[in-house]
Amino acid sequence: MDLGPDVASETQALFLVRLRNLLEKRYRGGKFTDEQLHQMDKAIYSTFCDCLELGVSVQARSILREIQES
Repeated sequence: MDLGPDVASETQALFLVRLRNLLEKRYRGGKFTDEQLHQMDKAIYSTFCDCLELGVSVQARSILREIQES
């Protein structure tokens, strides 16, 4: 998976992959209870914030757009 030219560390890559996996589960994964969706949304938000702190906001936003548009 190409994460972009600005991904310099394994930690950055880890959180971007984690964000993609959570979003795919959330929007393409099937049926979840309301509580499960709430917990998944919290995990997505937290992981997105981690991506921002790690300096990969452009890639994180790109992943969000990609998943939302498909």
